Amino acid sequence: MRVSKPFRAALMAGVFLAPTPVLAMQDATPAGEQAATVGDVVVTARRREERLQDVPVAVTALSGEQLAREGVNNVDDLTTKVPNLISVPGTGGGGRAFPAFGIRGQSQQESVILNDSSVGVYFGDIVAARPQGVNQSLIDIQAVEVLKGPQGTLFGRNSTGGAIVIRPNQPSRNYEASVGATVGNLDTRNVEAMVNLPLGDRVQLRVAAGANTDDGFLYDEILKRNINYTDTWSARVTLGIDVSADIRTVFSYNRFSENDGGSGGFLNTVNPNGVFNGDAARAARNYGKTLEQMLAEQQARGIYRTASGMPMFTKVDTEDFANTTTWNLNDDIQIKNIIGYRTVDSHILEDADGMEIPMLPIERIDSFKQFTEEFQILGQTGNLNWIAGLYYFREKGEDEGISVSGGVDPGLLEPDTVYGFTGWVNNNQLGQNTSQAIFAQGTYDLSSWIDGLSVTAGLRQTWDDREAEIRNHTATTCRFTLDTDNDPTTPEVNPGLAGCSLKLSESFDQLTYNFSLDYKVDDQTLIYAATRRGYRSGGFSARAATEEGLRRPFQPELVDDVELGLKRDWTFGGATARTNIAIFQSNYTDIQRYVTDLTVVPTVSFIVNAAEATIKGLEFEGNIRPNEWFELSGFYSYLDASFDKFEYQGRDLSGLPLARAPKNIASITGTVFLPIPSEAGDARFAVTYYKTASYSSADDYTPLQVIPGYELVNMSLQWNNVYNSNVDLTAFVSNATNEEYVRHYTSVFPSLGYDSLTPGTPRTYGLQFKAHF
Repeated sequence: MRVSKPFRAALMAGVFLAPTPVLAMQDATPAGEQAATVGDVVVTARRREERLQDVPVAVTALSGEQLAREGVNNVDDLTTKVPNLISVPGTGGGGRAFPAFGIRGQSQQESVILNDSSVGVYFGDIVAARPQGVNQSLIDIQAVEVLKGPQGTLFGRNSTGGAIVIRPNQPSRNYEASVGATVGNLDTRNVEAMVNLPLGDRVQLRVAAGANTDDGFLYDEILKRNINYTDTWSARVTLGIDVSADIRTVFSYNRFSENDGGSGGFLNTVNPNGVFNGDAARAARNYGKTLEQMLAEQQARGIYRTASGMPMFTKVDTEDFANTTTWNLNDDIQIKNIIGYRTVDSHILEDADGMEIPMLPIERIDSFKQFTEEFQILGQTGNLNWIAGLYYFREKGEDEGISVSGGVDPGLLEPDTVYGFTGWVNNNQLGQNTSQAIFAQGTYDLSSWIDGLSVTAGLRQTWDDREAEIRNHTATTCRFTLDTDNDPTTPEVNPGLAGCSLKLSESFDQLTYNFSLDYKVDDQTLIYAATRRGYRSGGFSARAATEEGLRRPFQPELVDDVELGLKRDWTFGGATARTNIAIFQSNYTDIQRYVTDLTVVPTVSFIVNAAEATIKGLEFEGNIRPNEWFELSGFYSYLDASFDKFEYQGRDLSGLPLARAPKNIASITGTVFLPIPSEAGDARFAVTYYKTASYSSADDYTPLQVIPGYELVNMSLQWNNVYNSNVDLTAFVSNATNEEYVRHYTSVFPSLGYDSLTPGTPRTYGLQFKAHF
């Protein structure tokens, strides 16, 4: 679908009308009443509850009601609601179970325990260090907040791009319950339920659960079935206890289980100089076809049909335990303690090439455990509002990445484990990560000098320790050499399977900061300027072939940014509006990039520190309600993210774009509030238009690895509180124009010689039912 002129017109309208999802934390006024006011949106971007319009931080917040109304079922769906946010299926065989998030051009491609993310994902106040399970269904959610830009002071390390904070509903002192169901095409069947029970005067129990299933939409010609079907369920139990009038403690347990198909992909491009085209022996294994012939066959099939033959699967189980205890010492000081424990177990099989030959099947077996402890003191001392705290994090786990690079296929129908092929390799690492931090931040009200002026300053000192044991091996030998005689003048030797172990350790530390000046011009206008530093921990790139290469860690990356913002609410002629604008520049140094080592055969991938990059951008969010029957909302973001300097192995990538950083993203939603009698309920019809520009899918850029831009149109018809029955009904259509678009899957174009993609979701439609009690 090509509608460049309407798109430009939508952007021009956005510049003046400027819509945003951030507004709708408060329900819109039903038809027939006075036009809705903008209303207050409460966020916790500074680890305490504040009005969105009073916070000198670029934040997009969506309430639980808005998430349901706009069809945001998981974190991945947020990409159409939040400026400069992107999500792609993880690489290295993880697929959709390993979502990789990017904010303002900062993202990670590798997903093992020896390196960390650049966007922190939080369930409540607990970070999810590993990506498995973070894309579970958003059931019984109070709000989701997306904080953009470095959050290194209050959210700590590994949030250089920003943070995604998912806040579940808390137990309340009132009885309430709900049940819901969704049915749709692709045999979609989703159910959810919630109950909140007050157990006496001081105890409250809240239980929520849900399950999602569908048949998927990517058909395998060899297996004769869809391979990307969905089958997940999750449950959460939360217990709130009022120990006294001043002390409250909340325990929570969350369980998520996924047992469905893989992401699946299809062959997209072929490099004639790649390993599998340039090696005659390897090419002879290709069932008598060249890669170019397989590409032609795939192009004839279209993006929703593949010929892999691999019985892919995704099995993920996560458990989260948390306790938050608050103690109000007096009217001015509160103590808060947050404890979290998380386990992750996953077993994933992906065919990372999408061809009928075993070019690159990958099996991932991962197991992680993490513990966090955070102690905070929050207070108000005169004109100073402050928070200080201590933080401890410990994580232990194991990654196994079993792959075959051009192995011999035992039959056209490929086995359900990579161990069924000959020539498999296991990139096997054990890791233990420990992080400790001390932090403080304060906001001083300077109204005695200039009315409405405040200054905020914060510091955080972080100490990180990383330990690793590398055990990369094949069925017969070790995958690396060692200096077994401790003599650097003699060659390294292969230690064999019995001695295939190398233990590594490294420490990193960094001081991060936040400084901002904000001026409340009046009750409706905030102007602010902020500068911040974010820090992403260093680590090990555990795929080198020598001890010398393995012992060389990649260093931490730093982001220093400057952000100017304007938040403004408007009231004119009975209409209300909100316009929030942020302009920023980030100076990005020692950037961690995932690249291919072209000097060894077979090729391996590893992480290097690119020199530096400058990222400039703009984000515009807003909403306008001109009358009681119509509302316009949406956003526009611009991003200029390219390397100032990046050279490795004779390749000069300076000036090229960063991966997963679209230059333009826009979304606009029009909502009509239908004129039905008030006793019949509240009915509305909404249409959303979303467009993203193209972006590079790989850290080591090549033009054929660019993901084309695409456009989506979503529609919904919602009828709430049908005739005062506490029943909500919704009919929806997503991707109404059936746009064929693709997402990143596997990029090994420079080395192995091909690039594969996974298709975006085609048109889906269905009905939702939800009853409240």
